Amino acid sequence: MKGENLLKTCLDSRFKYKIIFMKLLLKILKSTITKVVLLVMILVFLLCLFFFWGWFEKQFNKCVGFYYVYQGDKAYKRGKLEKAIKFYRQGLEKYPEHSIARCNLGNIYVKYEDYTSAVEEYEKALEYDPKFIVCRMNLGIVSAEKLADYDTAIREYRTIIETKRVPVHIPLIYNNVKSTRDNKSIAWYNMGIAYRGKSLLMGEKTRASDMYLEKAVECYKKALKRHKKSYNVNFNYAVANHLLGNYREAGLGYCKAIELEPMAFDAHYNLSILLRHLKKYPESIEELEKASLIVDNTGDPYIAKYMFEVMRTITEKYAAQSEAEDGSHPKMKKGFTPDELQKKEYHNMHIVTEKVEDTDDPMNEGYITYVNGKATASKDADKYFKKSFSKCSGKKYFEDEDEELK
Repeated sequence: MKGENLLKTCLDSRFKYKIIFMKLLLKILKSTITKVVLLVMILVFLLCLFFFWGWFEKQFNKCVGFYYVYQGDKAYKRGKLEKAIKFYRQGLEKYPEHSIARCNLGNIYVKYEDYTSAVEEYEKALEYDPKFIVCRMNLGIVSAEKLADYDTAIREYRTIIETKRVPVHIPLIYNNVKSTRDNKSIAWYNMGIAYRGKSLLMGEKTRASDMYLEKAVECYKKALKRHKKSYNVNFNYAVANHLLGNYREAGLGYCKAIELEPMAFDAHYNLSILLRHLKKYPESIEELEKASLIVDNTGDPYIAKYMFEVMRTITEKYAAQSEAEDGSHPKMKKGFTPDELQKKEYHNMHIVTEKVEDTDDPMNEGYITYVNGKATASKDADKYFKKSFSKCSGKKYFEDEDEELK
């Protein structure tokens, strides 16, 4: 028994020492592995810094650039343009690929009428983001309307039309289908404006001028498919047809524009000129009277005199036509002679209020007020005015296909 106990004690002691030794070995190994892993991680980090330093520096500069651009956006929204320019330039030094900042900087240059610098910023923005539609549209508008660079404008508008975007429609969250179609329609309209401007450079009634006007008409037609209720599209479509001698399309275009904007001077005046050319003198006089009520009185007597001269020319032709037909003169409203017009004083804020006397007239309950030559009637009279002015004189002639217009 004693021998067995002694053997057992010896075995327990040996096992105990083995356990202690194993624990010590594991502790040493664990400490060593931790140090080795830490050392390897430090080496990998240093190698990344060495080989990818440019990337890290770029990301840091991008963050700094975003900060300056954010400050520029705040200044831009508050109308502090000088500060906005300063911040945008600082941001673009750190992050030159920021296309939105470049586009905004271009917009500020436009406000300062520095169109060359604006175009440069727009072009740089498009280098980094060729599908930046708003920036490309701005480039086209500035090129055409401010620099008369119609070829560049037409090229940019065509690029917008030809740019294909993946349609994304997430109900109640995001839908780019409508905006894409609208942008293309606006590009067609702006292209028509550019072709119209290019036709002016070719001179009047030349073959090249008519060719560009025809292209303008086609562009307006495509814009009208999506913007049928746009005054500007209808009006410019009518003008282009008017210049080409397409009088029926021009007349209907003016009438549509008048229906959309009854108090717009341009459409009434141009329609009056068209009707005068077609020898529809009563209708021409009616439209010119509407234009006379709407036109701004800028304080320059020559504007009023010019309107009077046009009116006098039409009424004289109408009188001659009536006399030739039945030997009678039409009744004309009494007006001023050119000499009287020159003597008459005009003021920038000339306000006249007159009471309506006709008891059957819907405007009887209120007053008609003219501010700078514009009719600004009371609520009841305002409805009557717009309804009256929206009626297009001579529309029956343009709708009648049997009517010969030349």
